[in-house]
Amino acid sequence: MRQVLNDVEAGKVTDELRRRGIPSRQRLRVVVESIDTDEPSLTTMNAMGGAFDWLAEEPELYSDADLIERFRS
Repeated sequence: MRQVLNDVEAGKVTDELRRRGIPSRQRLRVVVESIDTDEPSLTTMNAMGGAFDWLAEEPELYSDADLIERFRS
């Protein structure tokens, strides 16, 4: 059985599981993802960490002239 719980406060997880009829001894696989907006995104953390700084020194190998088909948004 697969159920997705969205936006549940940590202290209310047990109540939410009980409300959905999931027995207390049921084994679960739990993935926790914080949805606080105060945390930086993974992309922001990567950029701030400097892991991709070396790309600034790499030459541009392609330009718009290399496009076979031009896409418009």
